[in-house]
Parts: sequence; C-alpha cells; structure tokens
Amino acid sequence: MALSFLALFLRFRALNAMTPADREWLGRIREMVDGDDHNMPEQGKYNGGQKALFWALSLCVLLLTLSGIAIWRAYFGFDIGLVRLGAVVHAATAAVMIALIMVHVYAAIWVKGTLRAMWYGSVTRGWARQHHRGWYRQITGK
Repeated sequence: MALSFLALFLRFRALNAMTPADREWLGRIREMVDGDDHNMPEQGKYNGGQKALFWALSLCVLLLTLSGIAIWRAYFGFDIGLVRLGAVVHAATAAVMIALIMVHVYAAIWVKGTLRAMWYGSVTRGWARQHHRGWYRQITGK
C-alpha cells in the first residue's frame, strides 16, 4: 500500500500544493456545506478541501507505514515499548483515515455531479465551470 501510495503522491503532489485561494476556500467551507457555493474562491483542478484531504491521507499513510514497521517486532527486534507505541499509533491513524474517507464519500454525495467524476473520471462542462472555475478556464481557454 505504501509503495502504491508513494507513486500517487509523487504524481499528484504538485497539483495539491496549497495556495492562498485554497486557504480562503477552507475558511469559507461552511458556505459550501450550506449549498451556497456561487461565491466561493476560484479553484483549480482540486479545491482546498480536496487538497487538505490529500495531505491528511499522505500523513496517515506515512504514519501507518512507520508504525507498521515498528509493530513487526519479530522481524526487527524492536523494544516492546516501541512496539506498543506503534500499535497505538497504527490503530489511531487507521481510525482517522477511515473517518477522512467517510467524509470524502459524504462530500461527494453532497455535491451534485461529483459521483459522476468519481465513477467515470469526467465531469460536465457546467459542473467544472461551477466548482472549479480556474481549471475550467485553463482547459477551455474561456
């Protein structure tokens, strides 16, 4: 899992760099949740929430990998204290990661048209213009 995620991380890290517009978007996320997304800051291919999720999941995978190695006491002969800490970190990180994924799925259901993007890998022009104006202009030149 860690190696597969590393490949994805290297591929998408540049697209997920946080910008001032992303921080503003995160600061106004309540408007998005309330369904009033017309005045949200202009976003590129990924919005501030998607980028925050990317970085949170990246941290979780790193913690899962390191704590998972610590748990392999039989292979590495780590001190039992480190193994116990690793087990706690591993379980807590897994719980956080599961919660993050559940929030991601809920957000996808909440924003009409997003499930299409997740299932088919494409969105309509109207959806892109509404939710990711910067990316829409970049792709269409409009």
